[in-house]
Amino acid sequence: MLSIALSSLSYSPAAMPAVQVSRGAVNMAIAKPSNAVPFLTAPPCQSSKLAGAETGFDPLYLSEFIDLKWAREAELKHGRICMLAAPGYFFQEFFQLPGFPGYSPNGIEAVSSVSPEALAQIVIFMSVIEYNSNLNKWTMDTMFADPKREPGNLGFDPLKFGENKNTRARLEMAELKNGRLAMLAFSGMVHQTFVTGKPVWASLQDIFA
Repeated sequence: MLSIALSSLSYSPAAMPAVQVSRGAVNMAIAKPSNAVPFLTAPPCQSSKLAGAETGFDPLYLSEFIDLKWAREAELKHGRICMLAAPGYFFQEFFQLPGFPGYSPNGIEAVSSVSPEALAQIVIFMSVIEYNSNLNKWTMDTMFADPKREPGNLGFDPLKFGENKNTRARLEMAELKNGRLAMLAFSGMVHQTFVTGKPVWASLQDIFA
């Protein structure tokens, strides 16, 4: 009986102290949101003052541990290569060097049909350009040791476009955006060839037939 009485007393509402729980409003707002992805915190690239980085599109937050100048250098170089590669992928489908053995309008097959000597010339040419443009400075720690060095500026401007300060910023942004588009376009064309097994123009005719 004593245990029952104690038990009933312990669970009696009158015996238990009143506990009041106050809950404040949950603030879901992000202090500094990303311009591109508003529900994410702004990555470091958004405030880097690099042209084209103010959009803050970095959902993986790579800019937290990668030097932004080094990343921009790589982006510009890949964009320039793809701006040449995208039209070149179409060009080789319709034109070929006279008498060149192993020609194929399929860009994927053309890579494997090129002789080792021809591929070696391409690799050597690219290596010379890369070495001269970086002067053996490849890493994030050494490439931009000189604070005056601008990402992607190789000093190659035969038409003197960069000398006009009024249009330089616009042209730099145009190059960046066209390079990004070319990287998407070239990767799309390569995957289209893999999927269809045909050159780009031939597969497009089948798609829209």
